[in-house]
Amino acid sequence: MPSASRRGAGKVPDSSTILDGLSTAVVIVDDTLAVRYINSAAENLLCVSARQAVSLKLGDLMRPPDEIVAICKRALTTQLTYGLRELAVHIGGREVMLDCSAAPFERAGGFLLLEFHDTEPERRVRREAELQAQQRLSRRIIRQLAHEVKNPLGGLRGAAQLLERQLPTPGLRDYTRVIIEEADRLAALVDGILQAGGTARPESLNVHQVTEHVARLIDSEKPAGVEIVRDYDPSLPPIRADRNQLIQAFLNLARNALQALDGQGRLVFRTRAISNYTVAGEQHRLVVSAEIEDDGPGIPEELKETIFYPLITGRTHGSGLGLTIAQDLVTRNGGVIEFTSRPGKTVFQMRVPAALSKAAGSE
Repeated sequence: MPSASRRGAGKVPDSSTILDGLSTAVVIVDDTLAVRYINSAAENLLCVSARQAVSLKLGDLMRPPDEIVAICKRALTTQLTYGLRELAVHIGGREVMLDCSAAPFERAGGFLLLEFHDTEPERRVRREAELQAQQRLSRRIIRQLAHEVKNPLGGLRGAAQLLERQLPTPGLRDYTRVIIEEADRLAALVDGILQAGGTARPESLNVHQVTEHVARLIDSEKPAGVEIVRDYDPSLPPIRADRNQLIQAFLNLARNALQALDGQGRLVFRTRAISNYTVAGEQHRLVVSAEIEDDGPGIPEELKETIFYPLITGRTHGSGLGLTIAQDLVTRNGGVIEFTSRPGKTVFQMRVPAALSKAAGSE
């Protein structure tokens, strides 16, 4: 019978094997802050292979490097561990928010072990929870507002009709005709708001059925100074959603972008696939993203946190309902609308889980 000290014994893996098994990105640098080792998770995060990374400086991997360089130098000097939370850096052309730490590497003097954690998944979950809370509040506000507006419209229209019969000339009756027509227009708008949140009737469809339908509508509405560009991924899988609701949502996004250009600029209709993406707290193997990008002035900073609330608008004559309704419609189809915005580039992304087969989803 084997002794207790031999039972379960095996070869202890070396440190590089252990580090490669971690989901946390690990980078080891020397006292000049040149990279000596990165694990597999760091390769994915930093968009560089281990072979390419060796001997690169931190500043070659992320920018700006000032804050991470500062804590590295402090850790080397004091031999203590230092950390940073929600450090915003650019990696491979995209902005990433990281939690990071720098600790003396005990197995070799003069080296530091850096750990990086991408906080974007957690931030996205928090953001979606906030959006869902906004949507519940928005639905109540919109329905209450719609009923409050619709109730007096019937009386207004009836009074205008009575007044029209008493007016002696056709010219004066033209004014009451305007009142009646505007009352009818408002009533139709309110009915549209109340019906927009109806139950989704999902069907299998290609997202380009949505983007192309909207692109043709916008092409007929746009002024001569606006250019439309299509940047489609033709290999996207189908989605299951209510076609009409997604068209209305994407049309609201596109019209917002068109209005932001104020007659001059470029609209990009883009489609992409995103792997392992979380929507409504659930991770999906594949999500289809339909995007509209404009090169207008961008969304004011003070509106970014509340842009999907009803009656929030940056335009003088805007209703403040377009984005609220769009988000509600996409949410009812299991998706979400997100955006990024800076002067010269605003992108709204309508993201809906792909309709993968059970066999494909279980691979």
